[in-house]
Amino acid sequence: MGKIHGILPDGSIVTGVEVFRRLYEAVGLGWVYAATRNPAIAAVANAVYDLWAAYRLQVTGRPALEQVLLDREKKTCTDSTPVGKQQGKQ
Repeated sequence: MGKIHGILPDGSIVTGVEVFRRLYEAVGLGWVYAATRNPAIAAVANAVYDLWAAYRLQVTGRPALEQVLLDREKKTCTDSTPVGKQQGKQ
């Protein structure tokens, strides 16, 4: 959750703002991130993205990934009904 990763068709991995730039290029909106081809702008954009990535869950009011996984695990355990107890089979 700390940084976005993208896997290219050749298997190489890109991270950070480059992922967004390539995604936008793929859908015909490359102009949105075109400025990030400049190394200085890319460095600033990555620094801003890293800061956003570190705090985005708190800023948007969402729980941490660990909490989401724990909640899902608890829900799965409590939703499981023993086979013999399903729909009147006792």
